Amino acid sequence: MLYNGNMDTTTAHKLNMLNQEFYSLHAESFSSTRSSSWQGWEKLRPETMRASTVLDVACGNMRFEKFAASVEGGDRIEFYCVDSCPELASEVPNVHFQELDVVQLCIEQADFAAVLDSPLCDLAVSFGFIHHIPGFEARRRFVDALLERTTRGGAVALSFWCFMRDERLARKALSVTELAMEKLELELDENDYFLDWQDDRSALRYCHCFSDDEIQELVTCVSQACEQELCYRADGKNGMLNTYIVLRRR
Repeated sequence: MLYNGNMDTTTAHKLNMLNQEFYSLHAESFSSTRSSSWQGWEKLRPETMRASTVLDVACGNMRFEKFAASVEGGDRIEFYCVDSCPELASEVPNVHFQELDVVQLCIEQADFAAVLDSPLCDLAVSFGFIHHIPGFEARRRFVDALLERTTRGGAVALSFWCFMRDERLARKALSVTELAMEKLELELDENDYFLDWQDDRSALRYCHCFSDDEIQELVTCVSQACEQELCYRADGKNGMLNTYIVLRRR
């Protein structure tokens, strides 16, 4: 199956607005449940130890910055963090924070890389975010921009949420999406779902669940600028909740 189509821009904007509202209203409770490091980050220790500058897009409450600062030599890293929800951000040393709606820029085909207040970085990361970008082409533009803001020989590390591999999350996604679609006049792409928050069916967020084929197609689309160095699964009770890829900038 080919995924490289364009979602309707109006629909994509509505989905982004839904997510922006969700994080604005639930930032405190969402952040309080997300304090520990991800299992999948352990394989990124060597890459993190080599980096003197890190770009983190959709940094949330800066869990990765806390993890990176704990690795050998991590206290010398300069972090350039981007998020559209400053309410989530926490105080971490050596952090330069920029408020930016990256999803909107990717939907509008804007030059996202050009508006980042960061130098070219040794390592660019984005965790728990790309599933919020509606449409394959917008997601491709996002990965392109991360590569553009990475030094030659540097790396881009991404996580892709595969929540339908988890039985509990899969049941929730199916039931919440069915109810949400009765209220929302939207046409979703394949593998697009809605999830609620703490069993509140009014607290909806849009999420895309990635298949292995789609992830590899995305990597193929950006392969002129990079080589895939790592691909592995981690996180969750089953150790399969996220697929990680590490791309080496040519």
